[in-house]
Amino acid sequence: MTTSLQQLRDLVRDHPVQAVVSDLDGVLRIFDPSLWAELDAVAGTPEGTAFAAVLGHPFLDEVVRGRGTHRQWQGRAAGELVAAGSTPEAADTAIRTWLASPARIDREVLVELEALRAAGLGVFVLTNGTDRVPQELEDLGLAPFLGEDRRFLLNSADLGAAKPDSMAFARAHDRIEEELATSLRPDQIVFLDDSAGHVRAAESFGWHALRHRTV
Repeated sequence: MTTSLQQLRDLVRDHPVQAVVSDLDGVLRIFDPSLWAELDAVAGTPEGTAFAAVLGHPFLDEVVRGRGTHRQWQGRAAGELVAAGSTPEAADTAIRTWLASPARIDREVLVELEALRAAGLGVFVLTNGTDRVPQELEDLGLAPFLGEDRRFLLNSADLGAAKPDSMAFARAHDRIEEELATSLRPDQIVFLDDSAGHVRAAESFGWHALRHRTV
């Protein structure tokens, strides 16, 4: 078991925890890091260009706050690739390759989260996600884990605020209380994320927070 999952167990054992909140990407959902080099090869752009055009595009900050769509983001990312020297055709192929890129579920994390839920805790996923996330997670077979009407999915595009904004944690906290039909102190929630900045923000809000590492 990874250290962070053991730490999660210890926190649940030693504190009056009522809910566990997991990040999605980098924790529960994993992508192949070699994808970005592949996209640069497809687009004919220098190394690092595809990553900057997609995940580094400033419009992504709007999309994950519900102020833009995944499709709009795709178009702007393709435009960045063209601006960096790709042809429109190659940029389009790169974007389609990105959209079709396989992801996998970290089964160790999923099993641990399912065990915590079976033990009576509320278990949620909080992601800086887009309007496309529900379909992506359904395609990965996570619909049962997310519950009826995806009640255990806290998607920033729906919340209207994204990590590390304190408002994202406040709105997520409200949703958790609503779903569990109870009032919770911040210290009754544990958060697991691979981003040090997001962990610090969650701690500032008052949640217990752990940085997830795969080794």
